[in-house]
Parts: sequence; C-alpha cells; structure tokens
Amino acid sequence: MSDGNNGLLEFYASEALTCPRRIYFRLKGYPERWPEFVKVRLDQGVNTHRVLGKILERRFGFELEKHLILRSEKLGLEIHGRIDAFRDFPIEIKGKTNLPKAPYDYHLAQLNVYLRWAEAEYGYLYYIKLHEEPMRVIGKLDLSGFPVIKGPQFRTFEVPYDKTLFRETLRQFYNVKRAYEKDKPPMGWKSYACRFCPYRYLCYPDGEP
Repeated sequence: MSDGNNGLLEFYASEALTCPRRIYFRLKGYPERWPEFVKVRLDQGVNTHRVLGKILERRFGFELEKHLILRSEKLGLEIHGRIDAFRDFPIEIKGKTNLPKAPYDYHLAQLNVYLRWAEAEYGYLYYIKLHEEPMRVIGKLDLSGFPVIKGPQFRTFEVPYDKTLFRETLRQFYNVKRAYEKDKPPMGWKSYACRFCPYRYLCYPDGEP
C-alpha cells in the first residue's frame, strides 16, 4: 500500500537516504524482480537475523521486530519501520558479504529514524558476515561486553542520534512524495548499488547501460 488509511504516503525507515527512484517505483506499485544472487543473500540475511535475534531476546531481554510509525501531517507522509531488536535503545543487524570499516550512510539514517521514535540518545549497528550456517559466525562472538559485541567476522558501531540527519531524511522522503504526485520519476543513483536493485529492469530495460 502506498497510501495509508489516513491519507499519508507510506515510506519505510529502510528507505532512508537510499535511491529516490527505487522508492518511487515501490510507491507506484511496480513488482520487484530481485536478481538471483541477491535472493541468496536475502535468505542468508533472514537466517542470520533470526539466530542472532533469538540470542538478544533470550539473553538480554530485547523485543524483536518492534514495529513503529512516525507521522507528519504537515508533510503528508509517515515512516514505518521494524527495529531488529529493542529494549531501551534500538539495535539494527546488517548481514554483509564484506564488512564495512565504517557504517553506510543509509544504515545510519535508518537507525536514526529508530532513535527518533524511541527518543533514545544512541543505538547500535551490528554488521555480521553472511554465512549459509549463521552459527559458524555467531558461535565465535564475544558477548561479555554487550551491547558492544566483538568477533572475527563482526563489527559493532555505537551511533548517537543526529537531528540534522533526521531532517535530511524527511526532506528526501518529501521530495520523493512530490515526484510521486507529479507522476514523474526522480533521478536515480546510477551507482554500484543498481546491481542489487529489484527495479533495475525499469531503469535498464535493455540490460547493462
């Protein structure tokens, strides 16, 4: 659904600072067509979230998949999200084939939405190496310093709330909303990320540009 029951356009926290063209196509209801290699990673990511999430739930008392909605009547939009793990602060888990040295901007923006909703001063981004058998990675983690987790294929980032970043996220969503209302696709990223996009077929109908 693109329009909520209250007439506000629905955006997702996971779309924060991602390609505006991709968001536009999702709002317009175009079907997703995931590349096969991405489907494999998505499945591994789901398994990793499930296994690590259960540990956070049972050992540390976190609530999993906490749903949230932030509404702006003024801007005519609302942001939906599901926090991977939440107690007094949000934790977002990202399964990656290669672990970044620093958090990606759009992951920071997503977590920042959660921080805004929770009115929390800080949260955590966990990057974990994807594997067909998640416990081969999770079983080697050192949880003694939780919420800081250490491991050979794991990275922890403590992230403070950033009100400027939240305003930037709202601005981007509002610009996509205006494009949606005008029925005119915004400019896309045209970057490496296009390889992983379920709407690549719309931007490149003939294959590679």
